[in-house]
Amino acid sequence: LKEQARLQIQSIGKERPAYEILNPQSERPLGLSALPPKSPGDLFFDIEGLPTVEGGLEYLWGVSFYDEKGERAYRDFWGHDSDAERDAFVEFVDWAYARWKSFPDMHIYHYGAYEITALRKLMGRHGLREQEIDTLLRRHVFVDLYGIVRNGLRLGEPRYSIKNVEHLYRSSRDTDVASG
Repeated sequence: LKEQARLQIQSIGKERPAYEILNPQSERPLGLSALPPKSPGDLFFDIEGLPTVEGGLEYLWGVSFYDEKGERAYRDFWGHDSDAERDAFVEFVDWAYARWKSFPDMHIYHYGAYEITALRKLMGRHGLREQEIDTLLRRHVFVDLYGIVRNGLRLGEPRYSIKNVEHLYRSSRDTDVASG
């Protein structure tokens, strides 16, 4: 089994973990079949938080997307203190909501529960953008890729964290933030 848990060494010089695409039988779509159709408005969203600050601080909001020319683009929102966090929250929600109004078939992809939890926390903490967040949640605009991966892939790794899953498609991290 250990030999089956690893595939051949690839040109990137790292072993790629064994994996199997699952096709679960269910009345509702699971795994990769749960992915919605692609939209030119789709966003790929991640928040980095700082739990050591009292009450926590959501200090970096990163969004990858395709611009009007179809080119890959990136936008970040920074919050170095509570006021800047509030401003980043408002700016992100306003931008994402306006984009959704322009692309009603778009989705906001994220990996795990953290992003939704953070948005709800900030919505309550600052008393802002409740209607917009509620609308996006009720319309199922947010798509948790962790659940899709977990239900759609058997992975020869100890966890389904993004750091483990990325072993399928990229070489090892060699930056100062390899573990963060």
